[in-house]
Amino acid sequence: MRTLRLGSTDLEVSAVAYGGMSLTADRAAEGKATVAMAFEQGVTLFDTADVYGTGEAETILGQALKEAAIAREDVVIASKCGIVFPGMEPAYQYKAYDLSKDYLIKSCEASLERLGVDYLDLYQPHRVDYLTHPEETAAGLEQLQADGKIRHAGVSNHTADEIRALSAYTRLESLQTQFSLLHLEPLETGLTAVCCEQQMSILCWTPLQKGILAGAVKGSASSDWQQQREAGVASQIAGMADALGVTSGQLALAWLMQLPGGVIPLVGTADANHMTEAIQAAEITINRDDWYELMVIGRGRPMPWQQRPFTYFKER
Repeated sequence: MRTLRLGSTDLEVSAVAYGGMSLTADRAAEGKATVAMAFEQGVTLFDTADVYGTGEAETILGQALKEAAIAREDVVIASKCGIVFPGMEPAYQYKAYDLSKDYLIKSCEASLERLGVDYLDLYQPHRVDYLTHPEETAAGLEQLQADGKIRHAGVSNHTADEIRALSAYTRLESLQTQFSLLHLEPLETGLTAVCCEQQMSILCWTPLQKGILAGAVKGSASSDWQQQREAGVASQIAGMADALGVTSGQLALAWLMQLPGGVIPLVGTADANHMTEAIQAAEITINRDDWYELMVIGRGRPMPWQQRPFTYFKER
C-alpha cells in the first residue's frame, strides 16, 4: 500500500483509509476481521466518530485493534466530535451541535476510554456549531494537544470559509467531506482548492455513494430524477472500467486518489472482499483524458470552455 503525508504533519498514512461507521454490534465479528485484514494489507488510517452507534463503533474499533494485537504506534486513529443526539451526554432533547471547549475535552476523554487508547492522532469537529466562536473551539483543540490527548486537529463537513475561520486560531491538517463522482461539490465550490492552499489532506466519506459507484445499482425504472442520474452514471463508469480492466468501484476510488494535495477515500465496510478491492485501487493510475471523461460523466455535462464551472451548494 502506498502512503502519503497527512497534511503538514510527519504522519505517513495509507492511501486508502478504513471508515468505522459500519462497525455495529450485529456485525461486530465480521467488522473486526475486516479491520485486521485491512491492516495486514497496508491500511494504517482508521477513522471513527463518537456519534457512530452512540459510541459503539469506537468501542468495536478499539477491540478490533487489540484483538488483532496491532501496536498503537503502527496505526493512525482519527475520531470526530460535536454532534450530540438524545441519549448522549450532555442530554439534549433534539439533535444539536456543541464545539465549546469544555464539551470538546469531555467528548475526547470519552472517546479515548471507548477506544482503549491514550491519545488520538487526529481529532475532527464533526460539523459546525454556530453558537461557539471558532476561537473557543480552537482553544479546546489546543488544550487537548497540550495535554497529549490528541496529536493533530482536522475538521469534518466544513465549508471553505468555515475552514479559514477556524484556521485563523489553530492549525488544521485535514478536511473530511462527502466527495465522489456523484458528489462533486468539493471541486466546484473551492473546498479542494482551499485544502491545497492550507496544506490539508482530504478524507472522503461515501466515496462510492453507498455502493452505487461500485455497481450496486444496475439500472432504474424509477421516475425519481436522482435515481435515474445515479444509475446512468454508474452504467457509464462500468463501461469505462471494463475497458480498463478494473472494477467500477476501483475506478471511482482511483479517480479521487489522483487529485493533488492528498485525497484519501474512507472505505466503510464490514466485508473483507470489498475492502481488498478498494485497497487495490490505490495502485491504479488514470490518464488525463480518462480522468476528465469521468468528470464529465459525473457532472452530466461537458467541461466548460468559456464560462466558470456550474457552482452549487448542498443543503447543510
